[in-house]
Amino acid sequence: MKTKLIKLSLCSCTLAICLSSTLYAQPLLNVKIGETASDYTGGVGGGGPEVNGAYQESAAAVLGSANSWWNEYAYVGGTPFNVSVVDSGDNAIAGVTLTVSNSSGVGTKTTAGTNPNFLFQNGSYQNAGVGDYYTITLAGLAANTEYEFVGYAARTSSSAGATWAVTTGTLDSGTTSNNGTSMDITTGVGKSYSEFFANTDGSGNLVVTDSGNPSSSITVLDGFQLVAVPEPSTIALTLTALGLLAGRILIRRQQNV
Repeated sequence: MKTKLIKLSLCSCTLAICLSSTLYAQPLLNVKIGETASDYTGGVGGGGPEVNGAYQESAAAVLGSANSWWNEYAYVGGTPFNVSVVDSGDNAIAGVTLTVSNSSGVGTKTTAGTNPNFLFQNGSYQNAGVGDYYTITLAGLAANTEYEFVGYAARTSSSAGATWAVTTGTLDSGTTSNNGTSMDITTGVGKSYSEFFANTDGSGNLVVTDSGNPSSSITVLDGFQLVAVPEPSTIALTLTALGLLAGRILIRRQQNV
């Protein structure tokens, strides 16, 4: 009896691993704004800080894991800034383009931050006052597909957070504002970051704006993460397939006992 229980437990663990890797093996896009020379543990070609570079970070954010790769650059100017697009494994995401712009001149870096330090240590902000905003434009994503968006924006010394809006595509659900009262992701959604779900349009476009906190005189942007959400039909098919596989494994093992 104990042998059967051990076999069943091992089978369950194997299925859990298969389910996780099957459902969540979507390319994860990490973008950090406000990069400095001390923000990376590695670099493309082993080089130093780059304006349009991707760097491996030892700490984890809300999505993904430690030692993931982040697209990073120093600040955002008034002219749209094109960013290199690689996934968390430093693989180019084919066909996807990303630009980030602001509404009023240069976003200046500021030193602050706790957890993860690389993400909040330096962030872009605009001094011109309420009414300014950042625009994140993504093209070449899967059309009519739901994505999870995690936006990071916090500067506790100025009580600055973010108010996020989907201007191209469709907002589905989630938290679209954070008050910036913390620069530590462990304090939860709505403080240092927001997390919501949105659908791309029929051409695979998604545009998100960050208009800042209404109570603050500045608008900040530290970075964001984006990943496609598996369709319910895909999840159902995967669960069915894994269930059938589990049944076959158990039957064979019982026959061999």
